[in-house]
Amino acid sequence: MEQDEGKIDFRFRSNWGISRRVMEFYGVETKFLNDEPIAEAYIYQNDAAQVRDLRKPKHDAFRSIGEINKAGCFGIDKFDPGSKEAIIICEGAKDAMSALELLDFRIASISVQSATSAKRDCTVDYDKINSFPKIYICMDNDEAGKKATKSLQGLFDFRKVYHVKLDRHKDVNEYLEHHDGASFAATVLASKRFAPDNIISSFFDIEKALDESKEDQLGSYPFSTLNERLYGLHAGEVIVFKAPEGVGKTEVFRACEHYLLGTTKHPIGVIHLEEDNATTIKAIAGYELAVPAVLPDCGLSKQDILQGYKKAVRDDEGRLHIHSSFDVEDEDAFLGNIRFLVSACGCRFIFLDHISWLGTGLSDDDERKKLDRISQKLKLLAKELRFCLVEISHVNDDGKTRGSRNISKVANTVISISRDLLTGSTVMEFLIEKARLGGKTGPAGRAQFNEETGRLEDYKIELPEKKY
Repeated sequence: MEQDEGKIDFRFRSNWGISRRVMEFYGVETKFLNDEPIAEAYIYQNDAAQVRDLRKPKHDAFRSIGEINKAGCFGIDKFDPGSKEAIIICEGAKDAMSALELLDFRIASISVQSATSAKRDCTVDYDKINSFPKIYICMDNDEAGKKATKSLQGLFDFRKVYHVKLDRHKDVNEYLEHHDGASFAATVLASKRFAPDNIISSFFDIEKALDESKEDQLGSYPFSTLNERLYGLHAGEVIVFKAPEGVGKTEVFRACEHYLLGTTKHPIGVIHLEEDNATTIKAIAGYELAVPAVLPDCGLSKQDILQGYKKAVRDDEGRLHIHSSFDVEDEDAFLGNIRFLVSACGCRFIFLDHISWLGTGLSDDDERKKLDRISQKLKLLAKELRFCLVEISHVNDDGKTRGSRNISKVANTVISISRDLLTGSTVMEFLIEKARLGGKTGPAGRAQFNEETGRLEDYKIELPEKKY
């Protein structure tokens, strides 16, 4: 590699219309050779860097040092969490520095490394970005920038995300170089929250909606009659399994989770609030190995269980995401975690066991209000992000969802589970009480728990048709 010869020194300097003060704030130094600027380095929080050779054209000027793919957003380490009233996310370090210059340090300013890496970079810094009350997304005014904007708009709570639409210039730095700061500030101030594209009328939109409906089914149930009557699990669907305590609702979840891992390629998010992480892992491994791994005398070693788990997820660390926190008092944080699982981790199924837990410890009226509110927000979230939410709910003495009747009201599908606890029967029956997506209500077959394998399996003997 050719070495630069002569006097080398490093210093902060103004460039691209960006002041020395801002360059120094972000730690962007210029390398000089014989007093001529030859390179700038943009340092990231993990000490990775993008180095720009000022002697080369832009398309060939950059090289990376260190683990740049894991570096996240440029400038994120310069601001404490929630320390400003807002944060603006730009496309490229130069634009982030330009925005801070134009807005006179009033809000935090960071950038993704490029339009194509926007979602990846913001996912790395999700928690810190999400700590700010407002999030402004300000990508370049070109096709790549529009795609980057679309990839980010669902990543955070839509109530705090604003879209800065640049119209006078292509990017933020051009506003600075054209001394058009007042226009940029006005554009930021006038930016609106993202509006969902939920109104269609043209024949093109109608045809597109019909095409999308073909892709709505995300997976199938492991129980044949249930699957035949409901036509599988769908994007945007909220499914509620309800039953008294001790019937085996969690076992239904385990069977569904394992079946979907084996029959689809979709990542799955698991939130089992009544069991620890080890139990969840053992259950998944046990279904794969056909051994009741959750029992202390199952005969499996830790390595056996680990290998079974790896086999269940097809050696893919991104297939199953287990929510490991049991602190659910902050409902906005809890909903934010689900948004992260879907938007950042790509989960198309979220299993919540159980929603009734979210109201535990409150008075009857407060419990109802909280569960009413959360069930409604979960429904809207599933519809917005197009994932399938599967919930468990306990029932009260009248057979209604405990704590809030709204849980079943907002659901697309409600499935009641029953089992004869007095006789210790291992057979459970499914009854579809609600099927809003075109399925059929009524008896929907049986499942039986196999004590030897630790699996809940399809029960092939059909029940006689009942009249309702």
